[in-house]
Amino acid sequence: MLIGRRKKNFISPGYKVFPPTADKIDLERKPKMKHTILAVDDEPANLRMLERLFHREYEVLTATSGEQALDLLRETDVSLIITDQRMPGMSGTDLLRLSMASHPDAVKIILTGYTDIEALIDAINTSRVYKFVSKPWDPLALKEVVREAVTGFQQSLDRKRLLDDLASLVQSYPSLFNREGESLSEMACDAGD
Repeated sequence: MLIGRRKKNFISPGYKVFPPTADKIDLERKPKMKHTILAVDDEPANLRMLERLFHREYEVLTATSGEQALDLLRETDVSLIITDQRMPGMSGTDLLRLSMASHPDAVKIILTGYTDIEALIDAINTSRVYKFVSKPWDPLALKEVVREAVTGFQQSLDRKRLLDDLASLVQSYPSLFNREGESLSEMACDAGD
């Protein structure tokens, strides 16, 4: 009898054998989503630069005004909004505030050539701005900021999907997840304490 070693092919009666990786969730297997970026700037040259910078990794939509951007947001789901702060008609902060109604989870980046502390504070408090990037921007640094932002956005989507799947599982099999005589809402309150 060997101590400390198990028989290689020992299987208890009634159990199934799964490959070693069967218990691991592989999020990388699903088809990779191509995220959409909405770039908003009243200067066409800046929009062309942003489009050239990101068109290989992302779908890039452009708008030359806040109003045009809101029209695009009504028609399209976007992962990221990059906007200039100072534009005629509607500021970047106003655009982002209005975008919260239709795209609250989209990551928001403001490009600015000015230091307007009031506008920065307003944008952070009302629009959940991810980053402020100074003009002129460094293309490599901006690419890295966008990559990090989109990665965070995708992780957030994955978390929501997993939580929805878990909620469905719990609702489908309530007897497995609730203690004797206790409702699921009471268990959730206990977990939050």
